[in-house]
Amino acid sequence: MALRLLLPLLLLAATLLIAQAQGIGSSASDCCLKNSRKAIPSNWVKSYSLQGPESGCLLRAVVFTTKRNKKICASPTDPAVQKLMQNLDKKVKNDKQDKKKGQSPRPRGRPKRQKRQRV
Repeated sequence: MALRLLLPLLLLAATLLIAQAQGIGSSASDCCLKNSRKAIPSNWVKSYSLQGPESGCLLRAVVFTTKRNKKICASPTDPAVQKLMQNLDKKVKNDKQDKKKGQSPRPRGRPKRQKRQRV
């Protein structure tokens, strides 16, 4: 009788342990496993976030999000990565100040070509 009660409890416990080991139900399922060693062009990147043990990930990394919504993992101790983070912080700060002043952000790229009017 005790074996009939114990067996389902053991199966349930084993299932929960396997699910936890696979990262099911945790926020750590989207962690960087290694950092890129290549230089990241600043014009590709629109934002970044930090990951580490406090976010449930083993590896400390800076996760850059590109304008095409791709993720690039980089080392937070790399001087080029730190400079890129500072530039993004400045850009965000300037954009917020422009919105407070009621200015639109400066246009990027070439102006659109205007059609000629026929007389």
